[in-house]
Amino acid sequence: MIKIKKLLSTIGLGVIGGLLGAFGGAGGTSKQWRRLGIPLLITFTAILIIHNYWILTIMSMCGALSIGYGIPCFIPLYEDEGSLFGKFYFNLFKGNEFLANITTRGTIGIILSLSLISIPILKGNWLVYGLCSFGIISIYSTVSWRNLKTFKAFGKDLLYSEFITYTILSILTEILIFL
Repeated sequence: MIKIKKLLSTIGLGVIGGLLGAFGGAGGTSKQWRRLGIPLLITFTAILIIHNYWILTIMSMCGALSIGYGIPCFIPLYEDEGSLFGKFYFNLFKGNEFLANITTRGTIGIILSLSLISIPILKGNWLVYGLCSFGIISIYSTVSWRNLKTFKAFGKDLLYSEFITYTILSILTEILIFL
C-alpha cells in the first residue's frame, strides 16, 4: 500500500511540476511559475521526506531554470542573438543548430542535476542519483527544444515539449527523494 502511495505521489507531483513548467513557458504568463514553482514543489517534498534543512540547497534550481537557452537565429522577424550558452555552442559547432540545441540544453540538465546533490549526500543513494541525473540530462538534451505542438490548459496554449520535460524532471527528482 505504501509503495502505491509513493508511486501515485511521484506521478501526481510530476504532473504538477510539468504543468508549472509548461505554464511558465506559455505566452502572457510569468516565467516564475517554472523558475520558482518547480523548485518550491521539489524542496517542500524533500523537506517533508528527508527532514534536513540542507535540502534547501535544492532551491538553487531556480538559477538553473533561469538560464537562457536560446540559439542564435538570423531569420528576419525571428532574429535572436541567443543566450550565453546558446552562442557558445552555436559557435563551437560552427552553426549546427541541432548540436547546439542538444549541448545547450544538456548543460542546463547537468546544472539542474547538480542542484539536487544534497539528496544523495544526505541519503547515500548515489546510484539512484546517477540514473536520475542521466534521465534529466537526456530529457533536456532530446525533448526540451523540440516543437511537439501544444495543448490547452488554464486558458493557455502549453507546449508538449515543456510539459514532458518538466514532468520527467519532477518525477525523476521525486524518485530520488523517495528512494
